Amino acid sequence: MRLLKDILATGLISLAATSWAGVGSAAPGDAARVCREIAGAPDAGTPVSREAMTSQFANLGRARPHCEAAAIGPDPDPTALFHLAVIMQREGAHARALEVFTIAANAGVAAAHTKLGDYYNFGIGPVQKDFTRAVAEYRKAAQAGDAPAQATLSVMYQIGRGVPQDFDKAVSLLRKSANAGYHFAQYRLAELYMKPQMLPADLVRKLDLPDPVKAADLYQKAADQGSTEARKALERFFDAADQFDDPATRVKWLRHAARAGNAEALNALGFMYERGEGVAYDPVRAARLYVKALETGDLPVRELRGKVNGYVPRWDRDTALEFQIILKDRGLYRGALDALVGPGTLGAARRLARQ
Repeated sequence: MRLLKDILATGLISLAATSWAGVGSAAPGDAARVCREIAGAPDAGTPVSREAMTSQFANLGRARPHCEAAAIGPDPDPTALFHLAVIMQREGAHARALEVFTIAANAGVAAAHTKLGDYYNFGIGPVQKDFTRAVAEYRKAAQAGDAPAQATLSVMYQIGRGVPQDFDKAVSLLRKSANAGYHFAQYRLAELYMKPQMLPADLVRKLDLPDPVKAADLYQKAADQGSTEARKALERFFDAADQFDDPATRVKWLRHAARAGNAEALNALGFMYERGEGVAYDPVRAARLYVKALETGDLPVRELRGKVNGYVPRWDRDTALEFQIILKDRGLYRGALDALVGPGTLGAARRLARQ
């Protein structure tokens, strides 16, 4: 392999005196520290947004002379090497980027292995696709804890690219990456939790999917980092709580939202208990949930309960009776306990909602 100074001295990463303007006579150790402070830790992941990508390359531009200073000498800084290789890749100098990524990888930078894996996975620049070699690089990075490598290797196992198809390994790697905070893995895992059709049936049963509660948590984590896709997924969640065709899945989500005090969820869950849909029929619990929903002040009485095939069904007798009993105990209803939810009962419900 060529000497590092020969790789860098190409005009793409200039060693001319003019590129050292802001560095002065700083020692390599100081240059390495400033390089890391400006450019950050090595990261081979996909930026969460276009703004994040713009910021990343702006920081690399500011860090460039410091990273160059830290890379020259008998003991080049591995992090500086990684950042210089990213700049080379950005500028289209792929052959040189490959060499510098390899040096950084051999020096222990896990993200550099991920970058090498990307070259062979996607056939970047002059590199021919080589899935076996890509997997080998991703494995080295993943074993060192690199979250982007874990996420990409998960995809490889899911589609059987360079490795035998293995959905258990795919999910396990994706979980590790998501737990490490990688936004792409969080969003992708949330999608799997919501739409597990691509997974084998036995794994779906093992993981008890779909799981909207875990999915919502992952969407939120990715959205907090700036993921537009995750933010849109969350909006769909809260705007359409009735999107779940499977009653058991809908109950999971409603219980989660109800614990957070969401009025619509409390009401919808009460309606399921009143009708015994997805849960055991329980008129007492149904009535209590209706009361809690009204107590939030966020549910108009006219929206109490729900519709079946576009129509509001008659009250279940026992649920109506329990509802009247609660209102009477609160001093809001003075009528007969006749299980007939008419103007008197609804008037008491409105007073409850205004309290």
